[in-house]
Amino acid sequence: MSFAKYFLFLSCAALICACTATISSDDEDEISSVSSSSGKKSSSSKTSDKKSSAVEKDKSSSSNSDDEISSSSVEELDEYCIGEPGKPWDGTTAKKFACGAGTKLSPYVILTAEQLAKLSFIVGSNDKDYQGKYYKLGADIILNDGKIIDEKGALVADSSKLHKWTPIGNSSVAFTGTFDGDSHTVSGMFINTTSSHNGLFGNNQGSISHLILKNSWVSGGKFSAGIAGINGGSITQATNYSSIIGNEDCTGGIAGQSNGPYPKKSMISSSTNHGIIKGKNYTGGIAGQAYQASIENAENYGLVEGGSNVGGIAGRGAYTYVSSYFMDCKNALNHANIIGENNVGGIIGGAGYVSPTISSGGILATVTNVKNEGQVLGKKYIGGIIGSANRVSINNAGNSASIEGSDYISGIIGNLLGSNSSYLYNTGSVSGSTYVGGLIGYNQEGVTSSAYSTGKVDGDSLVGLMIGYNYNTTMADYYYLEQGDQEPFGLNNGGGVATPKSADEMKSSDFAELLGEDFVYDSGLNDSYPILSWEQEE
Repeated sequence: MSFAKYFLFLSCAALICACTATISSDDEDEISSVSSSSGKKSSSSKTSDKKSSAVEKDKSSSSNSDDEISSSSVEELDEYCIGEPGKPWDGTTAKKFACGAGTKLSPYVILTAEQLAKLSFIVGSNDKDYQGKYYKLGADIILNDGKIIDEKGALVADSSKLHKWTPIGNSSVAFTGTFDGDSHTVSGMFINTTSSHNGLFGNNQGSISHLILKNSWVSGGKFSAGIAGINGGSITQATNYSSIIGNEDCTGGIAGQSNGPYPKKSMISSSTNHGIIKGKNYTGGIAGQAYQASIENAENYGLVEGGSNVGGIAGRGAYTYVSSYFMDCKNALNHANIIGENNVGGIIGGAGYVSPTISSGGILATVTNVKNEGQVLGKKYIGGIIGSANRVSINNAGNSASIEGSDYISGIIGNLLGSNSSYLYNTGSVSGSTYVGGLIGYNQEGVTSSAYSTGKVDGDSLVGLMIGYNYNTTMADYYYLEQGDQEPFGLNNGGGVATPKSADEMKSSDFAELLGEDFVYDSGLNDSYPILSWEQEE
């Protein structure tokens, strides 16, 4: 071998040894930060085929990002997750998360209730080192063992023996990170307080997703809910199976109040409530208040009961006083009974409002593709979809349940002012005293079109099969089921006519075509009366 070749061989060998012995200081710090001080693996990571699924690879991310680590380091982090999942909370706070670095690629993994309590502690103490970080559940969390509530939602556990949960975030500081429940369950949460901002999260200005709350009890003051007392960020794919009792205003199954920082909207999407929700004013199956907010793909299966502004989806939607707050509600269903006093609706209790100091205003809320299947009971301003609506656009809405109250009662909207509505139907019975209608109780200065009602309507004065009292409204394509000599309007002071039809005529594809493109005929649904096209897609 020549001297040149020998020198080249030695140089390459030295370079290979140096590369093998080198590891980046960034990766070394991340690995050491999540390693157990004893160097032992948890019971959940003793075998390579049962590694924690909570740390995910992001193949599309740049390998040069300072916030990311190499794929080999991700595998090593999995091996070093600490904590034994599946055990009920002992009431203490863990010193460390299971593993992870708080990045999108390597989130802080939470395997135990004690580690979840650590998240509550660091947010409550306003620890800036953890703000805006990523967190992920790697296992189901048990905050209290045993049966907390019964099938009717009543508290059955001995509260003196339960660990009380401190919500993540409060009135002074909010959670600002990203929390992925990874479809895991948090159960046994117990909150019993007169303070505000209650729920698993007290105040969320970040992102919460893929989370299930069950067998839990929340009894609190203002802004009480299952998932977040206040939501100024986003909540996606969250489900509540717990009882929520609000002793003050703003109570909801998912959020007590959802209100984004203007002009940004908060978001609740693909979320469901199965729990019993009881509050004072502003009580909803999904959100008590939804001001600067969007609610999409939401369903309620739990009884909702309160005072004023009570709804199956939201108690109150949109608001204007000095500034305007806008609300969108799309693809929402209510299946449960809704009980309140004033402004009570199967979907929204009260929507939109224009201050007396503002002479005019545009649409404040849009409500699209919604249906109510639960009985709605109240006193004044009661509707199958909305109790009272001012400056609202309502499209593609249906009600099939009975609606009962005193004044301003209807199958769709009890009191409708300055609003637009189209593609509506009601097949439920409606009963009240004054301003009672199959579709609208009191209708003033709006545009309505393409609607029908077949339900029985009973009342004392200003009672109509379509509208109780109609004033200065543009109307088109209104139809009602003939019921003896009962009139479509209790009083019609200008604005259009409604056409009577027989049951056979209405139960036909021809009638669906007459109503317009958003209606379809399906003999197997809605007792053969036309339904809305979006309902076939559900």
